[in-house]
Amino acid sequence: MTRALFQQLLFFFLPFAAFFVYLLIRQRNPLAFEHWERSIPPLAIAGLVLVVAALVYTGAVAPRATGVYQPPSYQDGVVTPGRFE
Repeated sequence: MTRALFQQLLFFFLPFAAFFVYLLIRQRNPLAFEHWERSIPPLAIAGLVLVVAALVYTGAVAPRATGVYQPPSYQDGVVTPGRFE
């Protein structure tokens, strides 16, 4: 769960990092607020688009188990995990 959260955060902050690198390449001060004040809304929208695209892609290609689900059970003093049959 934590890995999935960090992946989505990475996708959200990717446009901000790219803009930061762009400012460095153009030899401008990337910490100056004047460069960021008009750029934050479009960068946030681009980040949200990337997050949504990543979620849709993950949902489309994620492996899905088929069959009948057998819930976890307790047999002979041992808990057997749930599984698909």
